[in-house]
Amino acid sequence: MNSVIAEILSGRRAFCLIQRQDSEEILVLFGQPGQYEYLTDIPRKYGHGGDRRCYDSISIIPFCQIKERGFEVHDEGEKIRTIVVEMQTTLFKKDLLRLLPDRPIHLFGDIEYDTTEAEYAEIIRRVVTDEIGEGEGANFVIPRNGCGCIGGFTLASAWSLFTTLVREDYGTYWKYLFYDSTRFFIGSTPERHLLVERGRVKMNPISGTFRKGTSYECRRHFKEELLGFLSDPKEINELFMVVDEELKMMARMCRTGGSIVGPLLKEMSQLIHSEYILSGNSDRNILELFRESMFAATVVGSPVENACRIIKKYGRASRRYYGSALMLIGRDPDGSDYLDSPITIRTLEIEPTGVFHFSTGATLVKDSVPAEEVRETAAKSRAILHPLCGKSGGQVSPPMLPMLANDDDIVEALHQRNQDLSNFWFFRQDQTGTSRTGFAHISVTMIDNGDDFIHMLRHLCNSLGMRTTVIAYNDYEVTKDRAAITLLGPGPGNPNNGADDKIRKNMAIARALLALGKKSLFICLGHQILCRCLGYPVRRKEKPLQGSQVEINLFGIREKVGFYNTFAAWQPAASPYELATLDGLEELAAIRSENFIGYQFHPESILTKNGQTILCRSIEHLMAGMSGRR
Repeated sequence: MNSVIAEILSGRRAFCLIQRQDSEEILVLFGQPGQYEYLTDIPRKYGHGGDRRCYDSISIIPFCQIKERGFEVHDEGEKIRTIVVEMQTTLFKKDLLRLLPDRPIHLFGDIEYDTTEAEYAEIIRRVVTDEIGEGEGANFVIPRNGCGCIGGFTLASAWSLFTTLVREDYGTYWKYLFYDSTRFFIGSTPERHLLVERGRVKMNPISGTFRKGTSYECRRHFKEELLGFLSDPKEINELFMVVDEELKMMARMCRTGGSIVGPLLKEMSQLIHSEYILSGNSDRNILELFRESMFAATVVGSPVENACRIIKKYGRASRRYYGSALMLIGRDPDGSDYLDSPITIRTLEIEPTGVFHFSTGATLVKDSVPAEEVRETAAKSRAILHPLCGKSGGQVSPPMLPMLANDDDIVEALHQRNQDLSNFWFFRQDQTGTSRTGFAHISVTMIDNGDDFIHMLRHLCNSLGMRTTVIAYNDYEVTKDRAAITLLGPGPGNPNNGADDKIRKNMAIARALLALGKKSLFICLGHQILCRCLGYPVRRKEKPLQGSQVEINLFGIREKVGFYNTFAAWQPAASPYELATLDGLEELAAIRSENFIGYQFHPESILTKNGQTILCRSIEHLMAGMSGRR
């Protein structure tokens, strides 16, 4: 043990320390440092891991790596930083805290930010008004970047920062110190991004924050405030939006999609989060799975591709290693690949000179108030800088949730969140629906408009036994489409923007489908395009319905459905088609004829309670009298 610590403190070798989920053991990895351009460049080992898990490498991935998915990003040349593991061992937490040096940390000079608070507030206002307000997405995470300097910084200083986190933080997913001989990364991140173990894939999106800033006089007061948090619509809806976004990723990565467990409460030293666990099975390569999952919606936004474009538009520089992920890969004793990846938030990137970089971000939604988001970001910055400000070593407040262990009201409040959510996504799905539905011979062409909701729709169709093909809107040609049904999918954008190539192309597709009388489904943006082609007015809503569940009369059946729209079509004075509107309004939720159906809502969303049933009824309606094509 002493030799391990001496080797670490010598600074002669690259190393990484990892404490996972408050374990009593600290994983220690020594190895050869390297920097790589692409994920596939990271060296791999082969063979069996013996009687224990054997690690190949630990890497910290720059945010610009999302270029591998073809997304827009500020790229200032950051590389994947990797330690190829040559030796692995463990230390007990108690020994680490006893033997490692603990020296005071002092800031040299002031913290500097790339924007003033006023400038950051203006960015927030513009994103809410000009991007969310114009249908470009449901939420975006725009970071505020800071830097500073630690006086007299040494390797012992880095150790002191890490031990402070180990001593004072709890409830986090990883606490880590990564040193590749040229740079330190020290963090305490609450959220698992991706876990792949024996073909089982897990993600666990976190959203919603209960701050533990109050000293509660009794159990009852804590319970009352926590129940208020659990019933807060804003906190609930933000979590649902994140779950939807990561279900999109699960639908891409896993043949059987992703089933949901939760909600759960995660308590940390300063706050409590709500979260879900998403899980599924996949036989794909672990690096392919990691690439597909870059990066968590909680630190990017949704839809992810457009969120990257917005981040680049409003960001003044690269996000460096903020909002990406660490990636630990190896093999289990049976030889199966293993990957564990937390997101990189609440992290300091420190140069040998003591200069450090950090970022904090606010999740911007339709109801965001700039001043409040600025205050939230400032609070997150204070939490990151806490160990640097001479305030460590204080009394750590004990966990509070044990006071409410098995409390009926808390359990009921958590489970109440699921009562109106999609039944489909809360159970393991398979694709054996053919015998039940008789849809086995129906083929569907699904036109992708830049939102991975299309993959949840695909999975929903596959679960009913249909055969699906996804194609990008700019690659679609109606004359080559031989499918029984064509689905024009959801996506970001202003449906009235005639200067947008995507909107022009979608208008041409919709007109061709209507002219040919082709059986078609139009979802969200596709629905708005359909309504424009039919001559119905499509206008920006006064208040967007991003991540909102609304009960409607859907062609004679009451349904609770999920909306993600800033624009909406409006009911004309007369129409030859069946229409469904929001209660008491002339705003169209759905439209149908013999050959087409348009839905402003998302049947595939967890916010649509009976999405699979709605889709099944839709296919039956379109295929009525078409048995020869089935």
